[in-house]
Amino acid sequence: MVRLLKVRITVSSDCDLCGLCVRYCPTDVFSIVGGKLEVRSERCIYCKGCEPLCPKKAIKVQLLDEGLRIEVHKALI
Repeated sequence: MVRLLKVRITVSSDCDLCGLCVRYCPTDVFSIVGGKLEVRSERCIYCKGCEPLCPKKAIKVQLLDEGLRIEVHKALI
């Protein structure tokens, strides 16, 4: 069974673009482009490491629901 998570990541205006989330996110969810923080929530694995890492506590990560579920029962051969 494979589950794809649906995650919402919000970044408040308290973010000062320190870049810690960019450096330490294992799946490259965050990037700074043109002086703004870009968030690719579809890459998030819900480790929530970014929340306590942020010195301004500007990042919130929420699991929206179970997401997509795929079940494999038997191969047809």
